[in-house]
Amino acid sequence: MDALSLLPSVIVFGTVGVAVVSAVVLLRRRARRSPAPAISRAPARESVADLSRRAGIALVRMDDAVRSAEQELEFARAEFGDAATTAFADAVATAKRRASEAFALKQRLDDSVPDTEQEQRDWNKRILALGDTAVALVDEQTRGFDDRRRAESSAAESLRLVRARLAEARADVPEARRTLERVSASFDPEALGSLTSAPDRAERLFASASSRLDEAAALLESDPLAAVAGLVRTAGEELADARDILSDVRELPAALDRATAAREAALAAARDLLVEAARLRDEVDDQSAATEIAVALTGLTDAVGTASRRRPPHPSADLDLLAAASAPLETAVATARSAQRRLDAAREALAGALQIAESHLDTARRSIASNRGRVGPDARTRLASAERELGLARLEADPIAALDGARRAATLATDADALAHYDALHG
Repeated sequence: MDALSLLPSVIVFGTVGVAVVSAVVLLRRRARRSPAPAISRAPARESVADLSRRAGIALVRMDDAVRSAEQELEFARAEFGDAATTAFADAVATAKRRASEAFALKQRLDDSVPDTEQEQRDWNKRILALGDTAVALVDEQTRGFDDRRRAESSAAESLRLVRARLAEARADVPEARRTLERVSASFDPEALGSLTSAPDRAERLFASASSRLDEAAALLESDPLAAVAGLVRTAGEELADARDILSDVRELPAALDRATAAREAALAAARDLLVEAARLRDEVDDQSAATEIAVALTGLTDAVGTASRRRPPHPSADLDLLAAASAPLETAVATARSAQRRLDAAREALAGALQIAESHLDTARRSIASNRGRVGPDARTRLASAERELGLARLEADPIAALDGARRAATLATDADALAHYDALHG
């Protein structure tokens, strides 16, 4: 091949090379002329108030999710057995531990000790993280069993099962009404709280569940493949809520018996305190201490008389009255006692204080459970704190510290009940 035969190829490749080089140069010039991309402004830092609001919402969402998961776990156990629900049970237990930690952080944010802005940010962010992970845990398990139900049973069979459970639960309403009639004959109506309307609320839930099931049945009759799982599930949730309400009524007599026993213990402790205080009043050399004891003696004497004469009885009201009147006398007596006598008295009062705290916890739990959808994070936080204080009081070796813890638990439980009632009225 001679040199002339190569000339066309050289011309072609040379032309392509020039074009490539020209294109690269042009692109580089355009790049230099193009303005640099603007640096976006950093997002504004979220305020502590907004963080706190989000944390409160997360607390309520987490608490409701955990309680719903506990109900769902019981359904799953009934349908599939304990062995198949081990992971679900573990997830619920873990979520409850995270909820407990979150409520403890909320209590630290709400207590009287000032917190730095950074502490408030860190603790609210921790509450948000705990809430997200707890909800994710139980949601994952719930979705898994929802999928399993769809795979293992037809919508028609699920409807039949829920309808059968509905009929069974509805049969408990007359007994609930009889229970309330018996209790109402023996106690002040205010001692029953919101449970006075429990059968009616249960009936409304049953009626709503029955209506949803009828709607689902009609859809299936016209189309065997109709999507009715949502209707059946909602009916099942309403059924579960109604059964919980009726369960509270069944447990009410026992709860009132516990409160009555606590009242009797408080009366006995108050009378013992009156005797001891009268003796100390006459024995102490410090006239100011004697005067302080005498004033407090009058207050507790009046309270014991009122509680003893109240008819029909209201155990919780009597417990509050005795606790309020006993506190100043105990304080006055404490200043006049020797260290050993103070320890002995604390041991004697501890059992009654624990019973009082447990009674107030029973009341607060019922208030929150009866109005779960309307109760916000503050009432739930007080309840969680009261449960924690009572648990610590039972473990405390120092009887004085244990007594203080039991009283703190009673106060927190009372606050939780009051906040729950407020939320129920204004939510």
